[in-house]
Amino acid sequence: MDLQKVVVKFFAERPDAVTLEEFIPVFHRWIQKHAVEGMLIDVADYGHLPQGPGIALVAHEADYFIDRMEGPLGLLYSRKAPSTGRLSDRIAAAFKAALGACMKLETEPEFRGRLKFKAGEALFIANDRLNAPNTEEAFRSLRPELAAALAKVYPGNTDLRRHTDDPRSRLTVSVSSREPLPDVSALLSRLG
Repeated sequence: MDLQKVVVKFFAERPDAVTLEEFIPVFHRWIQKHAVEGMLIDVADYGHLPQGPGIALVAHEADYFIDRMEGPLGLLYSRKAPSTGRLSDRIAAAFKAALGACMKLETEPEFRGRLKFKAGEALFIANDRLNAPNTEEAFRSLRPELAAALAKVYPGNTDLRRHTDDPRSRLTVSVSSREPLPDVSALLSRLG
């Protein structure tokens, strides 16, 4: 499967403990300080749209969103620029970028003690309907690569479940760890 555009989302444990507007100055500060990898460009506020993309940190290689589009409030990392390597390595890199951003947000002064992300639960989205349509066949083809990537992230086994069989939707996989996990920093440390 030739999949370049991948999305990873981690959910907030207490989605109502923070507001979307609080992320705007934080993301602006990230641009100024080059706080995450990539060429960071701008911050966009889509918070006024119901079920919209929330607050976006736009970058050249990938965008970061604080959104409610794919379930409850969470951090969504969307890789949009091609990268090299095996698909499992590209997926693992997306998880690493998402986990790194989650950890940074948890430690920002504005959010300390209020924002924590669920380490044992995530969404993986194949953001390419041509190369990865939302079919059982595409899921079976993606599953070994996704499992290989997740073996680097999660200790023990994970459950992978196709989120919906609606062909109009992107291929979305719910990921859940079978073992309790302390926090996102523990997962990030497994990726080096």
